[in-house]
Amino acid sequence: MKTYNSSIWEGIAVSPGKFYGKIQKIISSNHLILEEHISEKKVERELQKFQVGLQKTKRELEDIIKKTGQDISRDILLAQITMIDDPMLYTQVCKRIKENLESAPLALFHVIEQISQEFSDLEDEYFRERAEDIKDIGRRIEDNLLRKKSDSQILANLKEPIILVATELTASQMLNMNKKFVKGIVTERGGKTGHMAILARYFQIPAVVGLSGVTKKLKDNEHILIDGDNGIVIRNPHINQIKFYGYRETYNYDKKQKLIDSKTKDGTKICLKINLETEKDAELLSELGAEGVGLYRTEILLMEEGSFPTEEEQFQIYKRIAQRLGSQPFVIRTFDIGADKYQPEEKEENPFLGERGIRYSLRKKDWFKKQLRAILRASVYGNISILLPMVTQYSEVIETQNLIRECKKELTQKNIKFKKLKLGIMVETPACALNLSLFAKTCDFFSVGTNDLLQYFVAVDRNNHKLSKLYNPLNYAFLYSLLHIIQVSKESDIPVSICGEMASDTNFTILLIGLGFREFSVSPPFVRTIQKIISEITITQAEKLTQKVLSLVKEEKYSEAEAYLFNLHIL
Repeated sequence: MKTYNSSIWEGIAVSPGKFYGKIQKIISSNHLILEEHISEKKVERELQKFQVGLQKTKRELEDIIKKTGQDISRDILLAQITMIDDPMLYTQVCKRIKENLESAPLALFHVIEQISQEFSDLEDEYFRERAEDIKDIGRRIEDNLLRKKSDSQILANLKEPIILVATELTASQMLNMNKKFVKGIVTERGGKTGHMAILARYFQIPAVVGLSGVTKKLKDNEHILIDGDNGIVIRNPHINQIKFYGYRETYNYDKKQKLIDSKTKDGTKICLKINLETEKDAELLSELGAEGVGLYRTEILLMEEGSFPTEEEQFQIYKRIAQRLGSQPFVIRTFDIGADKYQPEEKEENPFLGERGIRYSLRKKDWFKKQLRAILRASVYGNISILLPMVTQYSEVIETQNLIRECKKELTQKNIKFKKLKLGIMVETPACALNLSLFAKTCDFFSVGTNDLLQYFVAVDRNNHKLSKLYNPLNYAFLYSLLHIIQVSKESDIPVSICGEMASDTNFTILLIGLGFREFSVSPPFVRTIQKIISEITITQAEKLTQKVLSLVKEEKYSEAEAYLFNLHIL
């Protein structure tokens, strides 16, 4: 084991666990590109591959020019052909393949980055703007070097245990990777409640994010120690560092361990459900002692397939899960599209404030109705409820109810049976939280999504690691909004649960109980730990802790509040 050039970096801990191993760097450009070296015998193959890719790209551009005629885009496309014919591009890529033993896509990526950066640094505005044209031609060539499905295959075909190091990873890339061999994840971008982090915790993979420049600092095949508990990454650690940080599997628990009833010491029942990402994980319910599914993220179906599943495909999936759960609750959230998840159309400038969740579904009514019909059809096989994401207006609920009535009418005409379903909303925007009494008129239940609710309250992108300190769940206004939600729920006699990542964070379990929450929907790996915490406290202790924390955070004494909260000073 190497013990020289040891470096320690501190990022944001987003998924617990520790692992020491070899890294696999990934470049995220137009496609995923593994940063690895080829053998000398493959050099000629990569040179030929690059030559073919260039010629294919040139032919495609010439075909487009023929179809567009004298369109304004003709000059742009002709300029791109000139770039392809430029010997500098060809020479530099071939040089990197020969001398650095890089694959054609990797060599192209580095050369395009270098040339575009040189143009960006020029004083002349005209030439600075050409930097994007160079990147565009690079993307076109890259498309022809890498097959359409290469992104999913590149992570699915991993052959040995590695720690992924990347600028960022998308949720769909996380779903497609071979999780057996991905033992850790380190990224430059991302936050604690981003969808990548959520999936890392769900799949029990140690992860640290927010390490700016780490992809350039680390070399391929180097060894690192990742500590997902404390947000530490060590390059080429000494043996004593490995001993100090230790090694453990993520979320280890004894499957033979006796299940703990989630009741407080004074007998108050706290209902624990799970957040479901994949159909297969419904099998975990009885093993964990959970009491149903409080949130099924159906957008995962889109990320896995890369396209919209048909009504029949959805029906079969919902049906199988409902049958497995039997009489236990099964809350299906309709597609929460957009933000850091699946984006079916062109990217928006600010996707977190764009057309996401129920906004997208109501614009695509025919598509939305396919999902609603699938859920209605599956309702006869279990205890299903519908949950609407990203609600900001009362009219969105009314419009959805009208669509459900239309779907019921269509199914009745075909003699297809269905059951009456409960309809709930995600409380994850200030507009919804502060006007919750209005929504109480038509909703059957509420589910608090703390990830988005917090980011909108404090006006911080939850994936921006530079602002991670401002994305603080102990923000007084945010905690006060949770108290308000609990109060409206009690006054309206409408059940409320909490399903955001705060619910899965064991540091906040007692605080949330003290605030008044009696139903949690959490990531499966945390169920056993939360059950144990619940069984060791009383409601009086939880309320006492909560009052103390609220008094501290009201004056922004966050360090004191964290010390009090995380050390569980409940005496």
